[in-house]
Amino acid sequence: MSRDDDNKSIENILLHASPNPERRGCPCREELIGLALRVREADDPLWAHVSKCSACYADVRELQRKHDVGPERAPNRLWIWLAAAAALFVVSGGAWYFVSKGSQNPPVILARAVPSTVLDLRPFAVARSEESARPVGSLSLGRKVQNVVLVLPVASAEGQYSLRLLDVDLTPRLSTSAEAILVNGDTSITKELDLAALPAGRYTLAIKRDPEDWRLFPVEVR
Repeated sequence: MSRDDDNKSIENILLHASPNPERRGCPCREELIGLALRVREADDPLWAHVSKCSACYADVRELQRKHDVGPERAPNRLWIWLAAAAALFVVSGGAWYFVSKGSQNPPVILARAVPSTVLDLRPFAVARSEESARPVGSLSLGRKVQNVVLVLPVASAEGQYSLRLLDVDLTPRLSTSAEAILVNGDTSITKELDLAALPAGRYTLAIKRDPEDWRLFPVEVR
């Protein structure tokens, strides 16, 4: 699937997945205009509402069309955030999401629902590469394909992060990268991970944003 196809699928989810005919909690027209014309920043809390309200998203897109402002011209971190919001909505629904194009045609599959796991790293004592992390509670991941949402420690910066899952010998068993974004004051990473090939046991989650040091967190893979 091309990038354009991905964008269309994301937009279809945002336009149809969260109907709100009563317009509960919707911002006023002036605020929607501010979102549509990029007067408001990409981390404005109103985007959180728009990502969960198809009626407001449709209004914003209509205003953008009138003023020749499309999603492809949105700030990169905003479009990443909306894409993550759409993916999380599909996951939370726990099923395939369909858009019917009439009784004569089969539904169009927009996204496949996979389990979602949230790891909140904020309560954990963050360690440098030469130290060990001191957990408050525990972190665990299933041995399956899942969308992992990492809520990063307070004051973590946005940007590109390297992620590694290290075994007990500190050998990387999984290496990847992902973009961290700031939403409602929390910096988080959303990444689909496939851990089916890993044996159950204790691992270390290592996170790094250049030029910072690695931050380490103990994780149990079940």
